[in-house]
Amino acid sequence: MKYTNSIIASALLAATGVAQADMSANLGVASNYLFRGVSQTGDAAAISGSVDYSHESGVYLGTWMSNVDFGGKEDMEVDGYAGYAGEMGSVSYDLSYLYYWYPGAGGDAQGGDLDFGEVSVGLGFGPLSATFAYTVNAEADGPGPFQDGDMYYSLGFSPDWSYEGFAPSFLVGYYDFTDDGKAGVGDLSYMHWSVGVSKDAGDFGSFSVNYEQTDDVTGVSADDNPNFWVGWSKDF
Repeated sequence: MKYTNSIIASALLAATGVAQADMSANLGVASNYLFRGVSQTGDAAAISGSVDYSHESGVYLGTWMSNVDFGGKEDMEVDGYAGYAGEMGSVSYDLSYLYYWYPGAGGDAQGGDLDFGEVSVGLGFGPLSATFAYTVNAEADGPGPFQDGDMYYSLGFSPDWSYEGFAPSFLVGYYDFTDDGKAGVGDLSYMHWSVGVSKDAGDFGSFSVNYEQTDDVTGVSADDNPNFWVGWSKDF
C-alpha cells in the first residue's frame, strides 16, 4: 500500500508544489481496503492515516498506516516511504522507495515474514500517469508471491472532467510475480482495473465511489468478482 494512489499523489503534489519545507497529514475511512485490486482487510472496512514531510527541492518522506486482516496474526500495516519528485517541462516524475511493514505477522503458518520493500518510478503527462515498481527486499520465504524481483505496472487516466464537483478516474495494472508458474506455486500474476468517481467537499474532505476487479481466479486473491467500495479522506 500499500496505500491508495491518492496518497501517493498527495505526496507528489506536496513535493512539487510547495515553496518551502512543509508538513501535512491525511485521514481516511473506506468500506474496503484494496491494494492492486486485492482486499487487505477480508472485505471489511479500514481506517488509515498518513504524515508527510516535503521540501521545495522535491524531496519528500512520510509514513502511512491502516488496519489489515489476512487471517493471521497481523492486524496493521505501517508503510514508510521517501522519494524525489519534480517536473521536466510538461512531464512530472516521482522516484521513491517504499517499505511495507506488518507488525506481528510472520511465522511458518504464513510462509515467513510478510514485510517487503520496493523502488518505483512514476511519470505523469497531463491526465495520464504510469508507474513501475520493483520489489528489492522481501522477507517472505519463497516460492510464492511478494518475493525479490516481483514487478508491478500501472497506467492511470484522470481526465479534467467534472460535473457539479464530481470527477472520474481510471486505472489498469498488472502484477508480475517472479515465481509465477513455478512448480508447486501455479499462476500468480494477474491484471486488475478500477474506476472511481470522487467529490471534493471542501472543508468536509473528499468522498469517492469505486469499482475494482481482477482477472485472478486461482492466484493471489482467487477472486475475480467485482468489488465496490466507498471512501472518505481529508488532508490537514
